[in-house]
Amino acid sequence: MFTLYLCSIFTLTDSALVITEVMSNVKGSESTCGKRNEFVEVYNQSSDTIDLAAYKIFDFDNKSIGPDAIPDELFSWDDSTILVKYPKVRIRSTLLYPLSYALILDRDYSGTDTSGGNVQPYDLPDSVLIITTDDHSICDGLTTTDPLLIYTSDAVACTTTFGTPLDDTDGFPYDPGDGISWERIDLAKPDSSSNWYPCIDAAGCTPGRANSTVTACDLALDEACIFIAPATIKSGEDAMIEVVVINNGLHATNDYTLIVYDDINRDSTKQSNEIVANLPGEPAGAFDSVSVFCTYERPVQGEHLLGFELEAVGDTKCENNLVFKTMIVVGDVGELAVTPAVFTPNNDGINDRAQIDYRLPEPYGDLTVTIFDSRGKRVCDLCRKAVASTTRGTLYWNGGGMPTGMYVVYLEYVCHNKINRAKTTTVLAR
Repeated sequence: MFTLYLCSIFTLTDSALVITEVMSNVKGSESTCGKRNEFVEVYNQSSDTIDLAAYKIFDFDNKSIGPDAIPDELFSWDDSTILVKYPKVRIRSTLLYPLSYALILDRDYSGTDTSGGNVQPYDLPDSVLIITTDDHSICDGLTTTDPLLIYTSDAVACTTTFGTPLDDTDGFPYDPGDGISWERIDLAKPDSSSNWYPCIDAAGCTPGRANSTVTACDLALDEACIFIAPATIKSGEDAMIEVVVINNGLHATNDYTLIVYDDINRDSTKQSNEIVANLPGEPAGAFDSVSVFCTYERPVQGEHLLGFELEAVGDTKCENNLVFKTMIVVGDVGELAVTPAVFTPNNDGINDRAQIDYRLPEPYGDLTVTIFDSRGKRVCDLCRKAVASTTRGTLYWNGGGMPTGMYVVYLEYVCHNKINRAKTTTVLAR
């Protein structure tokens, strides 16, 4: 009888034994080969040997968790036929050594019934401990919505879960895809929907070895997400550069360096005399981005090819770590410039706003920058009679919900009873 209740299951958050991977949607038909290829991977993150014979596994099919719910006990794997394909795995034991993996397999994994194909499909590493349950399935067969609990008879001694059993509202777990396992991202963090991700290994799973998600790191740069203000630099002025670092990986990180260089010889390789800035990484959350800023002081007149390169520890996709962007430095510019010529405010991170750069004859006057539509109707004031403390600046317009069309950017500057006016156009496209 299963008399362990939820109030005592989750009292321990730092368990020596951790569920690290679950395969519930195996390749093939569930009515043939499906059940026999299910597995649960556990890891001993302590410095002590753990005897898994003291543990039980429960799949929460019975949500009430009362005396009628029966868990599976864990047993050693004694079928030596598994050694034909995997001669160096550990069997006939339930002792899980420190910092080692064990796989809970269906008893039929190495059975004689090979219907449905996909016979012993996994690449199991040497020395992994193979164990099983007390019947011919893991619990009553895993479904894609089953949470799991592995626990000792003394509940507070060691428990570990998969699938956030206490939270029925988060929709987790669910189907990760045919032949794809769920992998824990960070073994030191608790069981939560944000700490699991479908395996990204080409095989679809990593039984008995480190999860593909543990080392998943992919920082990236995109030329469209590098912003230089002003867009056209006047000789003798500084260029303010914003670089958006994109984190496509599963872990937050600041373990990278951003190098900005002026590729003077156009060989697409940084030289020591070309480096503009060597910037330490800013924290970038998983599937998020962060802006890193630098100043290129007084670049010389002419066309500059700026290189932006990420040096990231453990990055698994380095081909997106280097991009280039052209910067123009001219001898003179007008009072008002807008880039890009066409902007598309659709929140895709590319040309989502119009960048408006202006220069003024002297500071401390009243500045007004207004947007008009093609019929001359005022759309909005980006600033109105604002005191300009410097002689140059940058404003942005995100379109303000306006429809596709051409818009006029109008600047008026009043200083010492002198009025300066300038205008230019931009196109909003949706």
